[in-house]
Amino acid sequence: MSAGEIVWRVSQAIGDRVERLRPARVSVTVRSAAAHLPGWPVPEGVDVAAHVAQAEAVLAGRVELFGEPVSVGFPDADWNRDPVSGLRLPLSSWKNDYLRSASFVAALRTLWEVNRHYQFVALAQGYALTGERRFREAALALVDSWIESCPYPRGPNWVSALEHGIRLLNWYLGARLLRLAVSEMPRRWLESIYLHCRFIDRNRSRFSSANNHLIGEMAGLYVAANAWPFWPESAKWREEARRVLESEARLQVHEDGVGREQTVGYQIFVLHFLILTGLVGELHDRPFTREYWSIVRSMIGFLRAIADCRGRLPDFGDCDEGMGFMLSPQARARRLQDLLELDDYWSDRAPGCPTGSSAAAWLATAFPRPVNWPREEWPRARAFPQGGYFVLGRDLGSPREVLLVFDAGPLGYLSIAAHGHADCLSFVLSIGGRRVLVDPGTYCYHRDWKWRDYFRSTAAHNTVRVDGENQSEIGGPFMWLHKAAPRLISLSLDSPVQRIRAQHDGYRRLRDGVIHERDVRLDCGNRELEVQDTLQCNGAHVVERFWHLDPECEVRRMDDASSILIETGNLRIELACSDGELRILRGSLEPRAGWISPRFGDLRETTTIVATSVIRGTTRLVTRFRWTVSGQDTSRREEEVVETLSRSVSVV
Repeated sequence: MSAGEIVWRVSQAIGDRVERLRPARVSVTVRSAAAHLPGWPVPEGVDVAAHVAQAEAVLAGRVELFGEPVSVGFPDADWNRDPVSGLRLPLSSWKNDYLRSASFVAALRTLWEVNRHYQFVALAQGYALTGERRFREAALALVDSWIESCPYPRGPNWVSALEHGIRLLNWYLGARLLRLAVSEMPRRWLESIYLHCRFIDRNRSRFSSANNHLIGEMAGLYVAANAWPFWPESAKWREEARRVLESEARLQVHEDGVGREQTVGYQIFVLHFLILTGLVGELHDRPFTREYWSIVRSMIGFLRAIADCRGRLPDFGDCDEGMGFMLSPQARARRLQDLLELDDYWSDRAPGCPTGSSAAAWLATAFPRPVNWPREEWPRARAFPQGGYFVLGRDLGSPREVLLVFDAGPLGYLSIAAHGHADCLSFVLSIGGRRVLVDPGTYCYHRDWKWRDYFRSTAAHNTVRVDGENQSEIGGPFMWLHKAAPRLISLSLDSPVQRIRAQHDGYRRLRDGVIHERDVRLDCGNRELEVQDTLQCNGAHVVERFWHLDPECEVRRMDDASSILIETGNLRIELACSDGELRILRGSLEPRAGWISPRFGDLRETTTIVATSVIRGTTRLVTRFRWTVSGQDTSRREEEVVETLSRSVSVV
């Protein structure tokens, strides 16, 4: 942490204490009592029943938490209670009180999820689709209950500026769906909006924390300053937020469209913020620049390139299922699909406006198309050299797809690389839409430090560990110290045998100064993948190669002790490794291996194959995968499903 950052953090702590001892007083001057937000047309083909069911669930006190229903109560929800642990956090006056207690920190992420007010939007959609005033009244009661339970500036919901930004986004979306005139908004709601904006302005992320948080904070500030411009600071907030958003889009995204945090989940999170703020700018005749929208499109293009033919993304880096907004009952399941549909519509590749209950359909009907969206055709990309990801394979986007996504990127963004994983030179593999080698995911942040460290460790990725050490050195739950630096040596994507060679220096910090080089050769014609791992060193070392399998894969040893058979559906893969001791681990705690987290908070068993070798001096280790497909590559039904999905995933 730099001296400047230390000074800033101390001044922030002092300012926070002063503010909490003498909270700000708010006056609201509404220029026109009839002022209201623009209306919101209902998308064509919307599934009214699905949205009404979601709104009814909210009325019954149930919301979705990372894909699972939880009971939070309604209308008087306990907004300061963690719905997972049941822990109720006190209305402390000091922000740091919540960050000093391990149990409080563990509760914050799930508590905040409920306080983002996605359920407010669900109620507003119920009203927009049915006209039933009970949904409208319930939505207003929800906000009123929150303000009553979370008095400024006390409690866990006045800690994070990012959470304020997300709540403002959802208040804006819900207010538009309710077609609220400002005169219909309770005065203390308007006062709370002002306090949210003021809090963000005074507590925005800076220095080593200026990652996706800063973009989310500025998104909320920008949208609120446009929607409710009733205070002397509103114009300043709007212009400053826009300036920061334009600047951070350039700073936080590589030229090739890969987010510098090196995480797929947070790339989607950031896209929510950038897209919604850009659309609000269009609505208020303040269009964002072509450069801004080009960055957004390149980010979507990267996600499109690494998705498999079923529309599934690898779990590179952290992912806590964060969403800027949720406009669809299937919002999380459709998180990639919605982005692709918007891209296709704005780029004139789709026959018309998105329809149905998707977020893409709701956004496309509520906002004008971005005037500065780059509509020309972009060439298909398979190499993302700045971000460090490379796509190998054949028949991409089809039911016969072979897809390998290789990671030779940096650890993460800024000095702490908060959301990066020690996954350098790892890769994921799917064949015919069936996942084989996977990235196990994230699982948790604060609830268990051992699990947090495991899922971002080298051992939790399809790469090589030396002497039991991570490639990069963990400094805390969201901090890395020594960071492995990758280097691409060669790349061949157009030859019959596709090949990539890269190395990293993460193990140079060891006494012997080890360099790991990986050479991957993919021969789709002969259905063979060869992985050569070269360890450049002088002394003796224990080297482990980890291969994490999708839970649908079944494994068994073959007669040859150096081979393992992997089966999933009609796909059979032989893993051969004659230069290491092979172990099959499933749900193991010692050593920790054989685990996967398909979504945040969800821990499941899977199979991990570990090949352990003791080497002396520079050594090359070889692993081969050979696959066969029995019968047709996919059943007729599977092929129909894959072809339907691939129409959206394929890159033009």
